[in-house]
Amino acid sequence: MLIAAVATQWRRVAMQRWAKFSMVAAISTLWIISTPFGALVLERPLVVESKLEAGWVPQYIYVLPAGYDLGDVPEHDSSGLETTRRVNRAAELWRRYPTASIVMAGSQPGMESLRDARQQGLLMKAQAERLGVVTEKIIIESQSLNTNGHAKVARDSRLHQPDDALAIVTSDFHLRRSRKEFSRFFGNIRMIGSDPSSNKTSFAGMRLDSFLPTVDALSDSTIYLREYVALLVSDLRN
Repeated sequence: MLIAAVATQWRRVAMQRWAKFSMVAAISTLWIISTPFGALVLERPLVVESKLEAGWVPQYIYVLPAGYDLGDVPEHDSSGLETTRRVNRAAELWRRYPTASIVMAGSQPGMESLRDARQQGLLMKAQAERLGVVTEKIIIESQSLNTNGHAKVARDSRLHQPDDALAIVTSDFHLRRSRKEFSRFFGNIRMIGSDPSSNKTSFAGMRLDSFLPTVDALSDSTIYLREYVALLVSDLRN
């Protein structure tokens, strides 16, 4: 009986120690990913922007959507921040390669009963036209609903051959997953990040307060962690 009591007490103490260790580890992890430094550590592996070599010219520029916000009527709808940045970058790229066509890819999931499937593309098209892109060079693709779908619809569209030169424009954190999906079907792609230069950070720019938690850093880390999960799902699905 004494041995059993000692064993029970030992297990209780061991479990308490494990619980304390787990709590400290959880709090430490939450602290780290809530800091600008932690967010940057998570983001860096996702950013796989391509170098555009001399002589490489895209035949199509794919702009991947990031959603839009509903207004009271369709005329009041507006693209979200990430979508706006992606179209801005695509228009800038088109001015460099004006022979390319721009494909506004995808429709926003969950809007089927509220808006026409082309609404996302129409908002992106209107923005691109304001930025000087010729209307005849804009194509709206409204079938796909996610990154995997964008690539598959591009494959099935009969617009391309597997070796056609494609530029894929999306947010920096979304580059790796987009490259994974499109490279399944196309061998001559270049990845173009849409984050403005003012938003890009580096480890060299870290300061003392970069190791203190902020709401923005936690929000960014949540997005990056979701990307890692999506990358895993992509591998399992394909």
